[in-house]
Amino acid sequence: MKNFRLFCLLMLVGFTCTEKKPFNAYFQKENASVYNKAMELVSLEILEFPLDSNLRFSTYSIGVSTVEGREYLSFLDADLMTLMIFDYTDTHKLHKVQFEYEGPNGVGNLATSGHYLHSFDSIYLFHHWSGVLLHATDSGEIINRYPLTDYGNTPKLPMPFPNTGAPMLYSQGKLLIPCTITLYQNDYRDYPSALSVDLATKKVNYLSVFPDLYSEAYWGNKFKYEPAMAYNPTTEELVLSYPVDHFLQSVNLRTGEVSRHFVGSEHFEAIPPFKQDISHHLKRVKGSRDLEEDDHGSSTSDYRGIYYDQHNNLYYRVALIRPSLERLSVSRVPDFSIIILNERFEKLGERLFSSKVYDPSKVFLSSTGINLFRRDKHNQDENKIAIEVFEPVMVGDI
Repeated sequence: MKNFRLFCLLMLVGFTCTEKKPFNAYFQKENASVYNKAMELVSLEILEFPLDSNLRFSTYSIGVSTVEGREYLSFLDADLMTLMIFDYTDTHKLHKVQFEYEGPNGVGNLATSGHYLHSFDSIYLFHHWSGVLLHATDSGEIINRYPLTDYGNTPKLPMPFPNTGAPMLYSQGKLLIPCTITLYQNDYRDYPSALSVDLATKKVNYLSVFPDLYSEAYWGNKFKYEPAMAYNPTTEELVLSYPVDHFLQSVNLRTGEVSRHFVGSEHFEAIPPFKQDISHHLKRVKGSRDLEEDDHGSSTSDYRGIYYDQHNNLYYRVALIRPSLERLSVSRVPDFSIIILNERFEKLGERLFSSKVYDPSKVFLSSTGINLFRRDKHNQDENKIAIEVFEPVMVGDI
């Protein structure tokens, strides 16, 4: 009997020693709430782009591209299957590209699809539902198709997921595209978070993988698994921002070297997971919603876009400042801040923006600064798009 009790005690001690410790999210004040404030984002101008009565502004993908030395603002209206292209400086000049749903030039359902305007003969659409990248001309003709993933093959393949906050980027004949998860995993250490596609050979390469903290816990809603990325052509660095990670991940595309850089917001600290058990997703009823999980996602602040401003050699990181759990009944829409970083990822400033005025899902760059969609002005007049441009200014110059 005494030996049996000893055996049970040893088994209990052994189980306790091997039991996984709870994951504690990391946070530091340096380069978050403690930093030398050197820069501020200052309003430069408000641009207004007129819409005709047949067009309503509904888009998942908007941005500014440079074509033959001139900048153009374009947005994809998935409902009307139209790409609208405005001259960025002469805002009344408009060109429409109409796509077909079916037929040899059919693009199908473009809901939640992203686009990249490379030139007027090279417009790229990522078709979210099929996992195919479409190459179109400004007449709507589809001249090439690039399979990027196969949703039916294996749940281990990622889902390319370009959008305004995480746009497709171009480098040396390749498109760089951020990826999210197709299905929840029990281990993300080798799960791709970005890919490249060679536009000449159609070869697809994975460029980065999710950081380790995604394998330590279950983070809840899928939008917590949607990274954004920026590209610095001078250093050939791909920089990724993950929603639940204070660290930015930098991947040198030439050498393959990976580094991490802590960049926090002054408006929130550690980001808690929804559940400690990474396999919690297996306990969910397929097709059902978990209201507790939804509330957690809507009340837990996180990160979104990351942008590289090559004209000022700066990075901008977007942080979503979500309401507390108690205030979700009032509003679930988060305010947001934009963090300014130098090329060494040292924090230089952070500015808070109200979601009643601006839309955090529609932030993009131009040569003059960072562009924010004015939600309030569009609500007042739906026949125009209003974009406010902010430029980085040294604090002493304000």
